[in-house]
Amino acid sequence: MSEKAGLTLLRASGALRGRRELWLFAVVFVVFALTADTAHICLDVWTTNYASWRLATAHTPYLDGVSIPDLDNNGFKWVWIQDAPNGHTVVTRAPAAVIAGLPAYLLSQPDQMTVLPAALTAAALTAAAVVLFHRAVRTVLAPWQALAAAVAFAFTTPIWSVSANGIWPHTITVLGIAMVAWAASAQRWWSVGLGGVLLLWARPHAAVIVAVVALIAAWRTRRVGIAIRAGLPGLLSLPLLCLWTHWIYGSWSPLPLFGSGAFSQVEQSLFDPVNQAAMWISPDRGLFVYTPVLLVLLPTVLRTWRRLPRWSTDLLVAGLIYTLLQAALIGFTGGYPIYGYRYGLEFLACAAPAYAIAATHAVGWVRRSLPALLTLQFTVILLGAVVARVALKDTAAWTENAFVRALVHGGPAAPVLAATVWGTSFLLVRMWTRAQLANVPDEEPTDGDRLLSSAQG
Repeated sequence: MSEKAGLTLLRASGALRGRRELWLFAVVFVVFALTADTAHICLDVWTTNYASWRLATAHTPYLDGVSIPDLDNNGFKWVWIQDAPNGHTVVTRAPAAVIAGLPAYLLSQPDQMTVLPAALTAAALTAAAVVLFHRAVRTVLAPWQALAAAVAFAFTTPIWSVSANGIWPHTITVLGIAMVAWAASAQRWWSVGLGGVLLLWARPHAAVIVAVVALIAAWRTRRVGIAIRAGLPGLLSLPLLCLWTHWIYGSWSPLPLFGSGAFSQVEQSLFDPVNQAAMWISPDRGLFVYTPVLLVLLPTVLRTWRRLPRWSTDLLVAGLIYTLLQAALIGFTGGYPIYGYRYGLEFLACAAPAYAIAATHAVGWVRRSLPALLTLQFTVILLGAVVARVALKDTAAWTENAFVRALVHGGPAAPVLAATVWGTSFLLVRMWTRAQLANVPDEEPTDGDRLLSSAQG
């Protein structure tokens, strides 16, 4: 093949991938947007959106003398609305989440507070995270495998029921982690740093994820420049972050971002093994409960650890460290109403690439169980993504599960409908998978083992 023909084929391959990702974004965004909740929503989300709406329409962050009927009679109003050191009454939410909603509110200029512009923004940002995740894993997986992993990431996890349901800090951190995954897979360390800026501005302690990934990569390759390039964007953004907190709160410290209640449970949770365990196994907030594929594939991940791309295992380790830190700083429940978990979303996003790649090496009953398990997760998440009111109060996180409760109290039709959704999705997945396997020789060529080997180094 001539060099010119090779370049033409490469451009055509890139254009095909671009169209595939454009379709992936469009489909995921439409589903997320159609199922985003605009009524039964957590006040963490509502107050974040209120801050964006206030800035866009009144051109001020201050709420001095402003009546907010949705909060005025709420006994926990102090969690979201406080008197800042500068003497102004303000919403205490993360700047990245507030800023993310601004463009939609500036464009729409609604006369009354509505979460719809922010909900559409959350759907778009989370769909972008799914595309970046797809870009990361497609460097190693076959095209159909990368697409399957992206769809599973989007629709079989609380990414759908939480991150895409409204603008949380987690909407931004999931996007930032997906950016880190894609950039690390391509060794674009400045872009890793840009993902770190999103993490820092959404949940300041989440910046530890980029720090761990960059330091491990720098130590392994003996290239200090990696750590510098990955860390510099976040460091350079710190003065701007402090400037934001000074403008809003009258304090140069980033600590007021989440109000005085943000770390009120530190003393209680810092050395609390029950709180740590709850992040993983509590019936209504546990990572392993709503995404049991993490537990089932764990032996495969450990068995294939040395065969996985180093960036993916580095990211998984970083996610684990962050999650342990998160559980040490605050209680595991994450408020109400939440369907699934939210404090575990960062670990999910960090672990997803390594798990997706390891899944292609699964054998025996683990491999055979994946279609049934993922379609079961889809069935469970679908309920909460479409019917937000089934979410339980955070006080029930250790005693009940929202999906089980909905089946028990939803009448005879509820389990029948759930079984129908699971059975139909399972059959469709099996049919699609078999069709893809039958066409493996005709698949678009990938870098395959060569990229996997280079990623290990």
